Amino acid sequence: MIKTFKKLVIVFSSFFCCISVNAASFNKYAPKLLQFEGAGYGIHKPVWGDKEFTKTEALTILKKEFWDKYHGNSFVSQEVAEVFIDQLINAGAGKNNVNIKAFEAIIGVPQDGVLSREDVNRANSFYFSDQIVNPYVKYRVYYYSSRSNKKYQSGWIKRAKSFLMHVNDFIFSINEIDVSEELEKSFASFIRNN
Repeated sequence: MIKTFKKLVIVFSSFFCCISVNAASFNKYAPKLLQFEGAGYGIHKPVWGDKEFTKTEALTILKKEFWDKYHGNSFVSQEVAEVFIDQLINAGAGKNNVNIKAFEAIIGVPQDGVLSREDVNRANSFYFSDQIVNPYVKYRVYYYSSRSNKKYQSGWIKRAKSFLMHVNDFIFSINEIDVSEELEKSFASFIRNN
């Protein structure tokens, strides 16, 4: 009986030590990212060098420079990690790190434009991912709507809206996403001043 119990404890210990509490994964996000980025894989030659990149090289760069840099694997929610990091891949951190500051405003931490592990922990404390994802999608739509390059605007907005989380099968528009008046003002201020 004691030997059986010890074996059972070892089995359970082995099982639980291998389970990761972090659900977000770059490998889960990569197919969606590649669909958005198309033939160039999201690697812009002026930034990364004037050569043709393979898909593997491109994904390695995107993982290191965005997913890893912004603690992607530390997010519990795949959806939260994706909506945030996708904005940084598509638009960069923005002037004065505006895209990071908007995320920080949504999760209720000081907007210093530097995403820390403590900020990620704060995001992980939200019980429902849509409480972060949908306001950030709304911000992204505002952000892209304010850009001067109208040629890409509809594609950027479509990309942002693809992250929208539909709660209880209720399909709604960006305008129906409730965010506090203070947050709406923050969004407008971030975009106007950056």
